[in-house]
Amino acid sequence: MGRLKRVVDITAYWLEQGSFNYEEALSIIEHARGEILNLCPGKEEVFELVIRPRFLRVLNERALAEWGTTESMN
Repeated sequence: MGRLKRVVDITAYWLEQGSFNYEEALSIIEHARGEILNLCPGKEEVFELVIRPRFLRVLNERALAEWGTTESMN
């Protein structure tokens, strides 16, 4: 579980601090999804219900802070 937490936390940090466009951010999320599902096989639904929304919230907050809107992230 510690490794899972590190993958999620590091990915969220990259999404918050990294220098990349929206498509690259989605690619980072998909890479994290693969890593997480390798650690926890069969937990796709948990990823979609809990973890992906966290990552997308980070991207929306970043868009709001940088551009004053989340419209491009929806």
